[in-house]
Amino acid sequence: MSEFSLEFARSLPKAELHVHLEGSVEPLTMLALAERHGVRPPAPDEAGIREWLRFDGFPSFLERYFFVCDLLRDAEDFSRIAQAYLRSAHDQGAVHVEFHVSSSYHIIERSADWSEVLGGVVDGCERAMRDLGISVLLLPDISPHLGAVAAEQALDVVLAESHPLVVGLGLGGPADNWRSEDFGAVFRRARESGLRTVSHAGEHGGAWEVRHALEEFGAERIQHGIGAVGDAEVLTQVVDSGVACDVCPGSNVALAAVTDMESHPLPVMIDAGVVVTLGSDDPPLFQTTLLDEYENARRLCNLDGEGLATLARNSLTESFADAGLIGGWLHALDEVSAN
Repeated sequence: MSEFSLEFARSLPKAELHVHLEGSVEPLTMLALAERHGVRPPAPDEAGIREWLRFDGFPSFLERYFFVCDLLRDAEDFSRIAQAYLRSAHDQGAVHVEFHVSSSYHIIERSADWSEVLGGVVDGCERAMRDLGISVLLLPDISPHLGAVAAEQALDVVLAESHPLVVGLGLGGPADNWRSEDFGAVFRRARESGLRTVSHAGEHGGAWEVRHALEEFGAERIQHGIGAVGDAEVLTQVVDSGVACDVCPGSNVALAAVTDMESHPLPVMIDAGVVVTLGSDDPPLFQTTLLDEYENARRLCNLDGEGLATLARNSLTESFADAGLIGGWLHALDEVSAN
């Protein structure tokens, strides 16, 4: 097995296509937000917050995730967290980030002013783009547990508050009602309105979710997709479609979608020919970073420098960024890989 060079992995121009804005809040920022809004934090210092962020199952993960979400109350908060994560991503060699933003949560569950939420996120992204030269796009997410009617309502608001950085619609959450409610109609309307489409699928669920996301939602990328390895026919469908899977090994272990890192199906996916990109999902909650995920992939799949560069190349070509930008990044990646 080749040794992992952190500096080589950092030097690779790469995109992160699977990271949730609300799940990217670091402990020190949490403490600052809690103080700003007069909320008692779950721990008094950074070390205590990091310990509190450790969870023992999906319910306790959601408890922590929504505690963080509740700290995000105005445009300044959203601008702050967007800038903070983009600085971190830039430091790890990311040239492009596609943030998932929980639109259903803010619009439906919190009854927030989406224009204020979006305005704050855009402000933070534009500041980071100007200061760091990083590229950013936004993918509002709908939550299936709220039902298809709520998803349509959230999409109404997203479409009414259009912005050039908002380029796609995502879906994330339990798939219990995918067969009983028509989320496909939401995606069709999104595409007709000019949005790209991505979907979580095959994270905790089986291969049928991946097939459903491809056939019913028209997903152009699958978030996770690891369940596809449970059905050879679906795995072949993913490969033949060329649809990328934005895989997050650290997240999958933390949420017990796989029993441990050694059991992760990433090697099977790559060997089968699946186009894979790497993401950190909710990095502080899963005690991971984008570079950690490159190390996980290197170790799991015995990748050399060329293998790591392929993952970086996938992330660039499968992004929704402008073709001209992608071409420039690929040229830079080729130069790094050649040295």
